[in-house]
Amino acid sequence: MQEILLDIRQRLSRQEYKNEEHVRLSLVARVVQALGWDVWNPTEVYTEFKATKKEDNTRVDVALFTHDFEATAVFIECKAVGAFAADLAAVERQLRDYNRDHTALFTVITDGRHWRFYFSFTSGEFKDKLFCKFDLQEDEPDETAGYLDTFLLRDNILNHSARRKAEAYLMLGKKERAMQDVLPDAQKLVSQPPFPSLPVAMVQLLAAKVLTITPAEAQAFLMGTALAAAGAPAPVVAVAAPATGRPAERPLRKQPVAKAAPLPAGPAPAEQAPGGERFVLKQGPAHATAHLQPGGALLVLAGSVAAAAEAASLSAGGVALRKKLLASGVLKPHGEQLVFAIDHLFDSANSAATVLVARSVNAQTAWQHPSGKQVRDFLE
Repeated sequence: MQEILLDIRQRLSRQEYKNEEHVRLSLVARVVQALGWDVWNPTEVYTEFKATKKEDNTRVDVALFTHDFEATAVFIECKAVGAFAADLAAVERQLRDYNRDHTALFTVITDGRHWRFYFSFTSGEFKDKLFCKFDLQEDEPDETAGYLDTFLLRDNILNHSARRKAEAYLMLGKKERAMQDVLPDAQKLVSQPPFPSLPVAMVQLLAAKVLTITPAEAQAFLMGTALAAAGAPAPVVAVAAPATGRPAERPLRKQPVAKAAPLPAGPAPAEQAPGGERFVLKQGPAHATAHLQPGGALLVLAGSVAAAAEAASLSAGGVALRKKLLASGVLKPHGEQLVFAIDHLFDSANSAATVLVARSVNAQTAWQHPSGKQVRDFLE
């Protein structure tokens, strides 16, 4: 999938997709085929699907169907590149109308570059049903491939894991959403005098927005655990599940509605013994030991070494995360290397590898397991 997305990215840069039909046939059909949908079966990949009974001209560009029909249907509306940015509200009304007679599980709008996912089986205005968005040209291919696999892979639609993940995104409470919104500014604030801790910075920023949270609530959010505030919904999303019991659902790497990570990883609790499959990374000056956690988080152990010099290919997100770990004392300079002073929980193997190697890296090959399996082989 990443190779396909890289090729699409290059074609977008060369402006090869000239119209809506190019986007539908040469881009969207290519993506859904790679995700396990049979584009040659018109009952499964149904183009020009008549979604409403009363209007002949209201048709879904691409509808994906399984034997469960509405319970697993996906409607995809295709636009020419850049076409829906000017009047997104009008496009959202169009998507809403598609679901009047036939309610799809997900409704997607894309111009090939920008993708927006809406979860139909929830109340509220249609715009509030948005749970995932990304940009194929700007976001990292491994990240966008992860979104597409999670929410559009045919197997994940059939086994309902895509629905569970979408519900998890939408069930974040008001405080979680507010903390997510201020997280990027809070991360900047910790590097400025008087250098507050990240939880305190979040408290200060939300107080300015007339929303009261405690440092304990902010810390709980950062650790991916339940908030103690009365009346707050029990969070479905967590960076790491308990060492025993059923693993909690977790969003992939970052909150898609915002650009920051939904549940940024934090130091692992001191009393928690490392568990999970053991992986090692050895690339250049970087060498690390880590344990895979339920849901895909990765616990990098204290004493692991990260490269100090950052390559030009290191993403802005990777640079920011390394700065955050240095500011918080998780990473400490040691000669020409950076050493993990404590265990640290990353939300994915990719973010951990990026921080360690300090450049763009394929986490699946960077992390080595004794069996030769890759990280993805141990995930659902």
